[in-house]
Amino acid sequence: MLTAAGLRVREVRWLLREPALLAVLLAVAALLVLFVILPVIRVLSVPSAEHWLQYIQREAFVRATRNSILMAVLSTSSAMAVGFLYAYAIVRADIPAKGLFRTVALLPLVSPPFVTGLATILLFGRRGLITHGLLGLTYNPYGWHGLWFAQTLSFFPIAYLGIAGVLRAISPSLELAAHNLGARRFAVFRTIAVPLATPGLASAALLVSILVLADFGNPMLLGGDFYVLATEAYLQVIGRYNMEMAAVLCTVLLVPALGFFLAQRYWIGVRAYTTVTGRPTGLTPLRVSGPVRWVLFAACLLVAMIVLSVYLVIAAGAFVRVWGVDWTFTLKNFQYTLFRQRDLYNSVRFGAMAGVITAVAATVTAYLTQRKSFPGRGTLDFLTLLPVALPGTLVGIGFVLAFNQPPIELAGTVTIIVAAMAVRTLPVGYRLSVASLHQIDTSIEWASRNLGASSLKTFARIMLPLLRYAFAGSFIYSFVKSINTLSAVVFLMTPGKVVASASILGLADHGYWSQATALAFSLIAIALLALGALRLVAGRRVQLFDL
Repeated sequence: MLTAAGLRVREVRWLLREPALLAVLLAVAALLVLFVILPVIRVLSVPSAEHWLQYIQREAFVRATRNSILMAVLSTSSAMAVGFLYAYAIVRADIPAKGLFRTVALLPLVSPPFVTGLATILLFGRRGLITHGLLGLTYNPYGWHGLWFAQTLSFFPIAYLGIAGVLRAISPSLELAAHNLGARRFAVFRTIAVPLATPGLASAALLVSILVLADFGNPMLLGGDFYVLATEAYLQVIGRYNMEMAAVLCTVLLVPALGFFLAQRYWIGVRAYTTVTGRPTGLTPLRVSGPVRWVLFAACLLVAMIVLSVYLVIAAGAFVRVWGVDWTFTLKNFQYTLFRQRDLYNSVRFGAMAGVITAVAATVTAYLTQRKSFPGRGTLDFLTLLPVALPGTLVGIGFVLAFNQPPIELAGTVTIIVAAMAVRTLPVGYRLSVASLHQIDTSIEWASRNLGASSLKTFARIMLPLLRYAFAGSFIYSFVKSINTLSAVVFLMTPGKVVASASILGLADHGYWSQATALAFSLIAIALLALGALRLVAGRRVQLFDL
């Protein structure tokens, strides 16, 4: 029986017999080290003890840290509550209009991350449609309360997706047995359903916490004087060009985000609550009572109406002359956003390039980690998923620090923007490819190998065609998220290389609400068209955003 050391030696010898595969493996590892590890190391290494002392002593930095923690607690709690309500209503309650609720709840996932913040200002701001137009009130949505509202709406779909998947996977046999033995529905829910869903709840909460901590667009629009770490780091770079203090703030932001990421991997990989039931039973889950069913329907309807109002006001704002002042219908806003500037064109072009890179890298890396044995395979898997835990501000500042001087000088180029986009979307594309590989029997690959084909030839001629839908899904996901990204690329843009999301933020900051909404509407339309194209090509073989 081979020892662990002997097994590693045999794996190395096997790799040496396929130099082309070894070259691909080394290239993938080198790119991950270059674009994932190096920027993080640069951020961690730049600050000195003096900068850390300054962070401790300055009240503004300590307050930004407290504010970030406060919003992580508040927004995660509310997003989880809404997400659980949505998931339980759709999975376990026979409510009407499930399809509509699913679609509406997932709109925030395919739109710029700060659209909710922009719509909050249009609805509830000083010239807001509801506060000023309908109620005649002067309301200030800026601050923690407006940010809390926007982040809850932005991130509850993440919680919904995670919890819904767990609820669908729970076998109903235990719940039905408890109910048949006389337990009331609420007792069954409290003692069986919730404990079994605990891993999904914990995993979803950790992921939402990471996203809330990394959120940049909503705090920039709605924060006002309520600064968080992400916006404070941005101000240190743009306002004072103090890269050292920005690196300190990003490091402080990284610590909880990385901790949440590691905890999430632990809950998913180890703390799995399973029920041993043998073969599938085909039992129908225990349904809620009639009154509870309609209460859940009313709650989902309320949430759906709020989400729809966000996107309806964005659509309406794109076609009026001056929001809150002149409601005349016009198309001039699109003339400005589509023809007088190249920002939208840049977003589409950069997003498409990032999509190709992500799809190729995700597919190749998934094949290596799932179908090949080599030393460091677990490390390669970890590095591919690590960008999930990296806040966008840290990625952007890390890229500036790592690639603004020889030997790798990329500052001011399209390459650095596309690389940042690809890094941010790589983990999801990788997981899509891994899931598809699990559905392909290994006997197909071994048959090719037994007939004399090399690993790369087997991958190119057999595996890649079988992975074409995962490849397409990775491309579309990366494209949709890249054209909407802001926090990482805002530090990397130069004149002529500005993206639409940053332009929206600038227009809104200067009060050009109609032009900002027209550009946001255009991005949303492009994202939905891309998802529609994927559905035409792949049907339901690839599920993105559960659509």
